[in-house]
Amino acid sequence: MMMMNLLRGLHSDILKPQSNTGGTEMQKNIQLYLISGFLGSGKTSFLRNMLLQNNNVRTGVIVNEFGSIGIDGKVLDNDGLKMVEINNGSIFCACLKDGFVKTLVAFLEQPIDVLFIEASGMADPSSMEHLLEQMDFLATRKGKTNRRYDYRGSVCLIDAGHFLDCCELFTPTQNQVIKSMFLIVNKVDEITEEDLEELHKKLNELNPNAFIYDTTYGNVPNSLIEEIVVPDNFEKESCNTPWNRPETYILDLQGIYDIDSMRKFCRKISEYAFRCKGFFISSNDEIIHIDNVGNDIIMNKIETKNELLPKNKKLVLIGKDSRPYKDKLIKAWQSTFGCETELCFYEE
Repeated sequence: MMMMNLLRGLHSDILKPQSNTGGTEMQKNIQLYLISGFLGSGKTSFLRNMLLQNNNVRTGVIVNEFGSIGIDGKVLDNDGLKMVEINNGSIFCACLKDGFVKTLVAFLEQPIDVLFIEASGMADPSSMEHLLEQMDFLATRKGKTNRRYDYRGSVCLIDAGHFLDCCELFTPTQNQVIKSMFLIVNKVDEITEEDLEELHKKLNELNPNAFIYDTTYGNVPNSLIEEIVVPDNFEKESCNTPWNRPETYILDLQGIYDIDSMRKFCRKISEYAFRCKGFFISSNDEIIHIDNVGNDIIMNKIETKNELLPKNKKLVLIGKDSRPYKDKLIKAWQSTFGCETELCFYEE
């Protein structure tokens, strides 16, 4: 099922092979950047800022999400952007890495100069170079040797308020930092100077050679990315496996919901669902984007109608570990909205 969804994207109009009408342009190497960072660290905001700064650069994007439906891709929607979503797991896990490699090969035939890969928050990118070697082998076998990727390295987003709490609990969080030579500490306005100093100390312990940049809302000058980002020398097998993925649910929100009630529901489930993101229709007939991390409940109205937004609004819930919490989820829903309000959901 997962591979079928991916292959449909590969054979859509988005990644149809392009004729070489630009002379040597289609023979230039593609600058490749990996964007990592734990759940809710601000990867999508950072990537959106990069796309705005590079609006004159031909750009492709691969968005990897842990749930089976895409949320971040809807937020990034941009006319003319070459974008493919790879959902329902980590691109560094055995369940998806073959499809990821094929997607990289397909992008070699696209008229782009830069390719950004936004990895899922649970992704462990330790095996990135090994996957690029597999991609080179596959491209050569398919006769696609005119272009190559110039892997510039990994950029890691750090959630200033949550990193220290998550670092010891989730191995991918540590490996994301170790794998990146450019660490962007995001949301620094939410912590004290003392806490920021402690965070810097921990990051330096994990990766003493990395450049650290403090910011808010994922804002980083593009010139700094081009100057600082370099490949790392850390390579090992990714810790992402099908059997250690956290319990994940999809809620199908078919009705109209009060914003305050939805906020109460999110707070109740934050005890066992670390990440909650998606869309719902409010009682004011507005599309609301939910983007929660732990106890931080963030809801914003979508100002413009986006045709890519799903007609049936959904929430993706990612648990703190692999233990099921379906019964707790149902109880939280019924205590908030009442037993007469049906909750439609399914397990990943």
